[in-house]
Amino acid sequence: MSNTGPKPVLDIFPSSPIAPVSPLIFSGFLEHLGRCIYGGILPASPSSFPYTSRNPCPKDHFVETPKELLTPEGFRKDVLEVLRDELAVPLIRWPGGNYVSSYRWEDGIGPLERRKRRPELAWGGEESNQFGTDEFIAWCRVAEIEPYIVVNMGTGTLEEALHWIEYCNGTGDTYYADLRRRNTGRDEPHNVKYWGLGNEVWGEWQVGQQTAVEYAAKARQWAHAIRLVDPSIKLVGCGESGPTDWDDVVLDRLVDKVDLHSIHLYTGFGPRDRSQTDREYGRTVYGPDAAEYSIEICKGLINKARLSKAISKPIKIAFDEYGVWDETVGTPQNGLEQFYTLADALAMASWLNVFVRQADVVEIACVAQSVNVISPLIVSPTNLFRQTIYWPLYLFSRYMRGGVSVRIALSSPTYSGETLPQWISAIRGPPADLDVSAVVYTSESGARSLRIAMVNRSEHRSYQVPVRVAFEDSVGSETRQVQVHELWHQDIKAHNGWGREREVSVKTRTAPWSGTWTFREHSFTLLVLTLD
Repeated sequence: MSNTGPKPVLDIFPSSPIAPVSPLIFSGFLEHLGRCIYGGILPASPSSFPYTSRNPCPKDHFVETPKELLTPEGFRKDVLEVLRDELAVPLIRWPGGNYVSSYRWEDGIGPLERRKRRPELAWGGEESNQFGTDEFIAWCRVAEIEPYIVVNMGTGTLEEALHWIEYCNGTGDTYYADLRRRNTGRDEPHNVKYWGLGNEVWGEWQVGQQTAVEYAAKARQWAHAIRLVDPSIKLVGCGESGPTDWDDVVLDRLVDKVDLHSIHLYTGFGPRDRSQTDREYGRTVYGPDAAEYSIEICKGLINKARLSKAISKPIKIAFDEYGVWDETVGTPQNGLEQFYTLADALAMASWLNVFVRQADVVEIACVAQSVNVISPLIVSPTNLFRQTIYWPLYLFSRYMRGGVSVRIALSSPTYSGETLPQWISAIRGPPADLDVSAVVYTSESGARSLRIAMVNRSEHRSYQVPVRVAFEDSVGSETRQVQVHELWHQDIKAHNGWGREREVSVKTRTAPWSGTWTFREHSFTLLVLTLD
């Protein structure tokens, strides 16, 4: 589609901070779905795998994983190493997702041979309960990841939720705290800090769907009681997508009881019609603009609710399910496994730009999910490969984490084709081809650098962009060099896979810096500049 608008120019204001970038925006998500748990962070086995004839599992997924590829606890080393050492994932949300709305947490504790196998109502199949609370906490400890647990507000009761929190965090001589000690052989509590009050309770696909008024009344009662068990925890209320009536009603009634408001959104929905590549590409890469608009409206709803109840405590957003997902490709029948293209990677980079630009309100963001299921990682019984969407997550985690998001002004040509959702252009305005965020990073020695994350979403046009850094006498005057990390491939449909694990990957180099940079068509580029 045509690209129109002003010539591109980027102005960056290092002395005009938005907020520090929360490290928790690089968080993940594990759900009992497909090969995320069984065959993902754990080796697959026929006895534990949740697939049935409705949801078949390829036979090669039951190949035994060699013991040398597992930790002493039985977790896959390679998955742990990528999440812990490469992506440095700080927090993981579990056990769902839709799955949690009929989850009985007590089925997943105690001796493995005594655990009850149950029908799994959210995605179909059966749940073995071989992976439960203590296994999740043990995995988090090995992975050096903060646990975030969502309670069952579908079929679950308040009493069950209170017992779960007592089991995880209790330090007294009480039944569930002692039960945890017996099951784990440790006196130390699990110390779960983040707890979510249900998942997508507004959705008609949920077990136990409720209206906003019903949910808010119930969640107020639960929040009050939960804090009596452990007043130190952080509670996350269940929002929808940010700008909806549900968000408005729930925030008005719950803003004084929660610490964060959860919202969910996915972009990149199909159908993937290979005869309409231009249409598919535009719907994929410009979709994250909807997320930013949702955040902006949700921020206003939060402040409206705070004002009405005179709440001085800031309430942040937990965007605890997001990602690039084509529901016609990643389906329940294949365990939501989707091979991602370069176009999907550009969308992921734009998602992360949104979170950096909205650093003053977004505290948590959980990419869905962490392995196999619409994920940056795909594993076989003995190996793994990094999908295209892995690379933006890796670069942002490595270079934007710990920085302070700063204000920018960007002039860019715009896109006039079809977007998904369609309202993006009509409500927010035509999306810009260039999408950017910037942070100032200060090292322990006091040296400062400017990190610029630029996505050129134009399918066919490269742009030469003057980069003007305001209020700075010089940028990298000693070396006049820039560190360049670029994700690009000539084919927007290129993807990684077995035998071509690095078909789409980042190329890093150092180049002269003149104050202008040419960003290639359909590319993601992260620049690191020294600030004098």
